[in-house]
Amino acid sequence: MNFIKKLFKNKYLQDVMIIFSFAMITIFMTYPKIKTGNIEVRSDWSFHGQRAEQIFLNLKRGNFLTFIATDAFQHTGVGNFLFYPNVFLYPWAVLRLFFKPVTAFYCWYGLIMLMTFIIAYFSMKAFSKRRIAAMVFSLSYTLGSYHLCLSTAVFGEFIAASFLPLAFWAFYEVLFRDNSKWPWLGIGMSLIIYSHVLSVFITSEIMFAIFIMKLIFDKVSKKRFLSLSKAVGISVLLTLFITIPYLTDFIGKNVTSAQPGIIIVNTLMNVLETSFNNSVSTSGIGLVLILTAVFGSIWILKSHSKTLTAIYVLGISLIIVSTGSFPWNVLSDTPLGMIQLTFRYLSYASMFLSVILGLSVNDLYESETFDTTFKRGMVPVLTICIFMLFYVGFHHDSLNALKNSQSQFLKNTDTFNQLPGRTFVNNSNYDYLLNYPVEYGELDYYPKKARRSTGNVSYNETNLSIINNIAVVGRKKIHVSPLCESNKMTYKIHTRKQADVDLPALRYKGSYAELNGKRTTLINSARGTIKVRTKKGINTITVGYSPSKSYYVGIIISVMTWISLLVLAFYRKGVFKINHE
Repeated sequence: MNFIKKLFKNKYLQDVMIIFSFAMITIFMTYPKIKTGNIEVRSDWSFHGQRAEQIFLNLKRGNFLTFIATDAFQHTGVGNFLFYPNVFLYPWAVLRLFFKPVTAFYCWYGLIMLMTFIIAYFSMKAFSKRRIAAMVFSLSYTLGSYHLCLSTAVFGEFIAASFLPLAFWAFYEVLFRDNSKWPWLGIGMSLIIYSHVLSVFITSEIMFAIFIMKLIFDKVSKKRFLSLSKAVGISVLLTLFITIPYLTDFIGKNVTSAQPGIIIVNTLMNVLETSFNNSVSTSGIGLVLILTAVFGSIWILKSHSKTLTAIYVLGISLIIVSTGSFPWNVLSDTPLGMIQLTFRYLSYASMFLSVILGLSVNDLYESETFDTTFKRGMVPVLTICIFMLFYVGFHHDSLNALKNSQSQFLKNTDTFNQLPGRTFVNNSNYDYLLNYPVEYGELDYYPKKARRSTGNVSYNETNLSIINNIAVVGRKKIHVSPLCESNKMTYKIHTRKQADVDLPALRYKGSYAELNGKRTTLINSARGTIKVRTKKGINTITVGYSPSKSYYVGIIISVMTWISLLVLAFYRKGVFKINHE
């Protein structure tokens, strides 16, 4: 018995045991899906899947950096790699070098899930100094209905969610507690930027609101303001290689992005119903967290904590903000309309309410109800079992769909066909994905001349001619098939005389063309593509993208900043030490 008591008092061993539990849960979530040999493709899955596949193909060719889509996205040379972060797609692509597509994807999925468990656990542990609170928070946040829904396809937001607890813990430290933790805030925000730009916007928006409330009800010392400024500076340096392409090729260059404006707004009643039904959906936060929202006020009143009251109110407020009860009809055309989907606030509502849930369970754990070593030892086990019971229903339905998917397997296509709203791939037909335009985002980051549409997905004669690989030689339209390489494509064009050739490859500031091995001048094209003047005969035209020198300078600065932070962590351990006890 004394041995067991010592075991439970060993703080490092307890952390190891909890992380081991997270690893076992992750294996339970992923291994059965690997065994089915199938992947469900819907929503944003195809967008991120094609991006990961392009990075993989370039890595196979020995090229680490990917700027434009040559094999993927219909060989259009679209620059979504320039403007949509892809850092965390590289592990997926690297896994593809060693495993078949299905195994590689689920291993990557499992790594992101495990990372979320661990970051959420240690962030909450640093905030609360309570291990049980941290474990409950991690389970509630990672296995929450909204987060599970993101994990099925919305991978940008899914990855960004891994770092929200880290960023908000560090922000709390800098603004309210230990301002020397500012490097963690810079790191947390940078990791979100590496994942999903809109999540950066929402995170900054909420942090700004908290900062303003701090100014109104208290004050921000010069020391804390300086620490916030340092965090911003570190984040800028760490993300230069992401922001520089925006500055050189996007801003003021008539390149489109995802269409701004509020697209979907849930009603408050819909969010409540979906949550109480514990449905895995973007319209809810799950049964456990909605009960926390309803009954959390009872515990909050007993806690007499201004901080926890603010966190609880913030969680409730963000549920309301995610719905039509908030005046989105007035704000749609303002900068706030950038978020497009108001349910994105539910990630943050889930996080803040999970804090309340974790601390309330921890209070119960420390009460007289659990006054023996055995009882206290059973709390973590029971907690994991309860959360897994809620997860098992979703897991069962997901596995059944994967096992019974034969009738919905993706078929090959040689012509333009929209990807089915829901389909399945395995190792045999995985490559067929590259033959379809993605469900959402095919036209994102097209030049305005090339896109010529204002809707979320709106195909027209101009952009379809590019997607279908139609070149215009003089006035004649011909179908071309490029030889695809890393960040460049080569066409063979036969002309009877000197002619202007408009190729189905999108043009950006860093685009270039080579005619028969020599750089040639680009001509303005009415459809926003690369256009060159050829000679009589057979012309070999290579088009591609080459970033500015400032991009490589940005990479060097970002890498050096990471190295400097590691050195700082070694020599000034107090700055990076996360006090858990």
